[in-house]
Amino acid sequence: MTDALLDRMSRLCDTAARLASDHAAARIVTDLRTRLHEPLRVAIAGRVKAGKSTLLNALVGECLAPTDAGECTRIVTWYRNAVGYGATAHLRDGSERPLRFQRGERALEISLDDLAPSNVDRLEVGWPSSRLEEMILIDTPGLEGLDDESSTRTLRFLGLDNEGTGDVDAVIYLMRHMHHRDADFLEAFTDRSLSHPSPVNAVAILSRADEIGAGRLDALTSAAAIAQRYAADQRVRSLCSTVIPVAGLIAETGATLREEEMAALRALVAMPASELDSMLLSVDRFADPARSPLLPRTRRDLLSRLGLFGIRFSVAEIREDRAESAADLSRSLIAASGVEQLGDLLTERFAGRARALKARSVLVGLKDVAHRLARDDQAAGGTLLAAVEEFESTSRELSELRLWHLAVSGTVEFDDDDLEEIRRLTGEEGIAARLGIEGDGTGSTASEVALRRIAHWRARAEHPLTGRELEEACEIVARSYEALYVETLGDGP
Repeated sequence: MTDALLDRMSRLCDTAARLASDHAAARIVTDLRTRLHEPLRVAIAGRVKAGKSTLLNALVGECLAPTDAGECTRIVTWYRNAVGYGATAHLRDGSERPLRFQRGERALEISLDDLAPSNVDRLEVGWPSSRLEEMILIDTPGLEGLDDESSTRTLRFLGLDNEGTGDVDAVIYLMRHMHHRDADFLEAFTDRSLSHPSPVNAVAILSRADEIGAGRLDALTSAAAIAQRYAADQRVRSLCSTVIPVAGLIAETGATLREEEMAALRALVAMPASELDSMLLSVDRFADPARSPLLPRTRRDLLSRLGLFGIRFSVAEIREDRAESAADLSRSLIAASGVEQLGDLLTERFAGRARALKARSVLVGLKDVAHRLARDDQAAGGTLLAAVEEFESTSRELSELRLWHLAVSGTVEFDDDDLEEIRRLTGEEGIAARLGIEGDGTGSTASEVALRRIAHWRARAEHPLTGRELEEACEIVARSYEALYVETLGDGP
């Protein structure tokens, strides 16, 4: 966080800690203070078999999260960067227990020993990974599964069961298509914003995009068109900042492709073209031992690791001499999967606004603490609630989240140049980058640019034909430039 925002949040937590010192909510305040200094918490959620664990593995670049049903998949599991390797069970009674684990072929194999899953609040995996430095990725049990307890765990963790504030700052929601239940979930999650429903902390993924159209080679092109259509829908835009297609399976396999798998694919390409094309018409044909020179286990493994689309895609890459080695094919699979686009999006939308998103999460938590206090001490609860609301109304960072919501949701129609300016202005780069100029952001040039932009946006806000929401957005932009103007003079926070 910027020093100013961190200082203000710390003082607010001090106030909450003082008011809750003799109350059970004091522990919640301690946890909320810790969140200010942690990486952003990003949950991966979705219905059963949406591809959540596969996507997490693709983002990390290693096969860590189990993708097959098992006792650990019924428990919320955190993956965070660590100096060493470890797995810990956080129990419902507040205690912790280290767990035995080993690196399996397809995922970490964590042993709960004598622990019942119902007694475990969450699992936490520490793993040295640069991809986990900015975000803690959290794998959640599937929603609406046969195991109602697992689905309830996810709803409770995300704060959607009316029993808590939620432990995440942002969510990646996976869907096979936009079912009305998917929209209901996103609506419930975004309704947890402080003042207004906001898509700034939610992105939707059209998952398993490689399976669209029975895994044809144009599957990802078709998926992109479907995602674009969803993203243009007004209700979807009001719920999440964007929808992008991702083929998590080929991304995961691309990041972990083995030489023996490349050798098996080369053996397929060496077959007569007519026989190979016939074999690749369906999964049943590919699995037929009479049609392939590969052992049954090798064929099963290829289907498990790549799917029919991934095999077809890999064969085409090798045939056309675009992939001569496992490393070449790995790059092609990852590039085609959409996971790099997702990574860039997460960096811009989530990591780039981590400070404000964490501040908002902590404020939601402090509001809950205020309501808990008010049950026993109305004066203490009222004092804390007033302090939280004062913070909300005066925080530039939270106002800029609101601005970003108005822009990306389509609530206010901006042209591309305006959107680019708003994206730049609401980022967490330095003064010069936010102003769109070269240099260090100080001096007369920076001040003049800030003043010109203030005048421009204030004039738009005051235009007689400007609607209420556009006026609000323009005022937020103007106030943000005013704060930058003060900083260009060297007197800012």
